[in-house]
Amino acid sequence: MRVYVRTYGCKVNQVDSEELAARLVGEGHVLVRDESLAQLYVINSCAVTAEAVAKVRKGVRRAASLPGVAQVLVSGCAAVLHADELTALSDKIVIIGGGVGDGLPPRGPVSASLRPPSTGSIPNSSSGHTRVPIKVQDGCENFCSYCIVPYARGACRSTSLDTLCQQVAELAANGTEEVVLTGINIGRYRDPETGTDLVGLIRALDERTGIGRIRLSSIEPPDVTDALCELLEEGILCEHLHIPLQSGSDSVLAAMGRHYTSAEYVEALARVRAAAPATAITTDVIVGYPTETEADFASTLALCRQQRFAKIHVFRFSGRAGTPAAALAPLGPRIVADRARRLRALSDELVARYTAACDGRTLEWIVERIDPATQTATLTSREHLVMQAGARGLVQGQLVELPFAMMKTSIPEGAEV
Repeated sequence: MRVYVRTYGCKVNQVDSEELAARLVGEGHVLVRDESLAQLYVINSCAVTAEAVAKVRKGVRRAASLPGVAQVLVSGCAAVLHADELTALSDKIVIIGGGVGDGLPPRGPVSASLRPPSTGSIPNSSSGHTRVPIKVQDGCENFCSYCIVPYARGACRSTSLDTLCQQVAELAANGTEEVVLTGINIGRYRDPETGTDLVGLIRALDERTGIGRIRLSSIEPPDVTDALCELLEEGILCEHLHIPLQSGSDSVLAAMGRHYTSAEYVEALARVRAAAPATAITTDVIVGYPTETEADFASTLALCRQQRFAKIHVFRFSGRAGTPAAALAPLGPRIVADRARRLRALSDELVARYTAACDGRTLEWIVERIDPATQTATLTSREHLVMQAGARGLVQGQLVELPFAMMKTSIPEGAEV
């Protein structure tokens, strides 16, 4: 059958989709890039916000309406949490769970081999990617008051260190220069056989695989340890960390169920900058949590300005049924929109300041892709800056040292790299 795969949500979902696509190809199906050609339509869904679920619902309805599509397979968090709602949209829809749906019985006649795995997903090593995400961990047990993910993803579980080393070594042998370690809560990585933690995994990948660069997708503040910072200092980790803040107010952090104070968050950033001063630090902030006052928001603004983030990813609070925060009276939408606007304006200011400070610095770049029509290369630095440059003399996938030029540059959108 001709198969079209569409992914919503986080980097973990993207990795799960790649493995699911590989399984389908292994069964003799053919992937297509044009959804109108699909006979089997696969949707890997997201449920992190109400808006995300609405987008999934719209996408599922659209997929089922395509005349050539015989079946729509739905995986991911929304499939776990909203199975009945989604299957009611069309008799073409089959729920296959998610990279999180371990043990979830499929609703409809679908091959058991299509069930996404819990961990260890990796794109085919011959895919030609220059930067490849590797899912090393799945699940979360933090149960922040606003977050639906632990209910969908389940308990923490990790892929074995030896398996990951083998996979990354194969990628490196096939020309991949950078891997991005990703998961739902990667600071909770533990090798199921030896108990080795995330720092031990990174050191093993550095020593045993020949990979050029190792990057983290996102890490929680309590997991920014001295041992992790040593990896930055030694140049083993790329000098970019995405460390979610969520709020600069201690009262809001406590209400959210976050496991740190604003002072502890600042201390974590100080450890990073003491070890590797040039590290780019990006963050997530939720505005409009139901208990957030104007004074709380002012504390968030002040902390963000003080900490000189390279970029702030701003999210409006979205109440998720089944979470403690959903029972709280929401703030007025105009208040939330205004706070989001003000924080995004600060983010724009900080991005401009950070990129200006990097202008002219010689950095290590990976050549992500080359547009043959314009002979323009897109490059990504260790700090996760993106730059476009003339492609003459450059080869896709190679590591090069070039001065950073602010023209046509950016820090990518999204909470994960």
